Amino acid sequence: MRYWLCWLIALLLTGCDDSDQQLVKESLLYCAEGAPFTFNPQLAASTQTLDATAHQLYDRLLDINPDTLQPMPALATNWERSDDGLRYRFTLRPGVPFHRTDWFTPTRPLNADDVVFSYQRLINSQHPFHHVSGGHYPFFDSIGLSKLVTQVHALGPQEVEFVLSRPNASFITNLATDYGVILSAEYAGQLLAAGTPELIDQKPVGTGPFYLAQYRIDDFIRYYRHPGYWRGNVALSQLVFDITPKSSKRLAKLLTGECDVMAHPGASQMSVIKQHPELVLSQATGMNVSVLALNTQKAPFDDVRVRKAMAMALSRNDILQAVFFGIGSKAESVLPPVSWGYDPNILMPLPDTGRARWLLEQAGLNNGFTMTLLVPAGSRGYNPDGLKTGQLIQRRLGEIGIKVRLQSLEEQILRRELQNAGQDAVLTGWSADNPDPDNMLHNLLSCQAIDVGTNASRWCNPLFEQQLAAALTAPNLSERIGFYHRALNIVHLDMPLIPLTHTLKQQAHRRTVKGLQLQPYGGVVLYRAYKE
Repeated sequence: MRYWLCWLIALLLTGCDDSDQQLVKESLLYCAEGAPFTFNPQLAASTQTLDATAHQLYDRLLDINPDTLQPMPALATNWERSDDGLRYRFTLRPGVPFHRTDWFTPTRPLNADDVVFSYQRLINSQHPFHHVSGGHYPFFDSIGLSKLVTQVHALGPQEVEFVLSRPNASFITNLATDYGVILSAEYAGQLLAAGTPELIDQKPVGTGPFYLAQYRIDDFIRYYRHPGYWRGNVALSQLVFDITPKSSKRLAKLLTGECDVMAHPGASQMSVIKQHPELVLSQATGMNVSVLALNTQKAPFDDVRVRKAMAMALSRNDILQAVFFGIGSKAESVLPPVSWGYDPNILMPLPDTGRARWLLEQAGLNNGFTMTLLVPAGSRGYNPDGLKTGQLIQRRLGEIGIKVRLQSLEEQILRRELQNAGQDAVLTGWSADNPDPDNMLHNLLSCQAIDVGTNASRWCNPLFEQQLAAALTAPNLSERIGFYHRALNIVHLDMPLIPLTHTLKQQAHRRTVKGLQLQPYGGVVLYRAYKE
């Protein structure tokens, strides 16, 4: 075992003799469930990419305070909104340095040009970097940022103004999501002059606590400490993401000490982790949902009677016990009870196979039908075992004559299938990036999110859209809540997707690792960690 540990550390941490003990102490190995497909969160819709990049390489104008759930200063020290809600001015933190890497040496700290570049790339289709790496920005496309923000311009070296087309109550919290990262305009200019603009997303430069040192595809990512990090000294000199898709292998590495932290432990592994004297299990309330999304633009799922029949056939209790081992709760709607937009009066129907068969008969499907259910490979923050969940759905739907073929796909292939729009149904979900209900509702159910692929049901309802729009312009919280309740009722009546479960966010680590903080929203934050 000691030989294996030395070999691993020699590979990942470049040393395993007495002189390197301090290096080992200052290095953290994080067992991740998957590899990022880019090093720019603006392009991402997967938790693997967000975990590996958003809080390791970058910062945002604002962060979400994990205690109050309100926006707080980050790269912007303060901000103000105009009386009409159409202009937001941000004052930037002075002296924030960018990464110095093998491929870039900055000549200046962060300034307004960097913020303007980062957001103009997203909203301006004529921007020289807009179409680089495909020109798709899943989160910002789904919330319609390019239609909301009409202009981003510098008012001075350290001051930026955003001009909106209409008031929007979630604008500030959206800037604080994992996707709102600030890139280097100076680096972008050098790449453009060299004819290699695509490297901005492959060889990243940010202001975050670590910079990228090495990436061995589908194997590991090595980050080094950013010595000039504006938040202060980072205890870790190295951070290594060890890419281990199978949960059982991640746990094995955690048990042997080959990894210090394990992402997304399986529910069946909880008892092992809790009973092990050298391991700690961290849990936090998570605003997430697992859903069965039905393609409402494709027969027979375009018939609400079929969708409701499927909802009545399923047992969320089965899924909760067999997949989540009771760690979580049944979902009555898309929003979980911890959300301030949650409506306790909405309840999913109880399992009723007789009523489900009757609904299928009313839809002219007396003999049932055959369908394909796309299932994400591996675990997700909102669902630790998609395949097992799919098998439970398969069994229950089989009881009412619906034959389900399961197709397990890797994240990138799955996203491509959803954008091609040919799927019958997909097992998916959403982990909120901020506390605003709009974050989940817009990404899972809005018309704008269809082309992005996050609205896998391809459901577009004008009445629902009206409620979302009204909620974003409502003058006070109570009115916003009312609009979200009406929006949830529209979803419940039309059933474009079937809410399944909500779960806790979980992370396991060696007891020697201190300073970890499990975020209620967004990806993992590791820069505060240290070893005793």
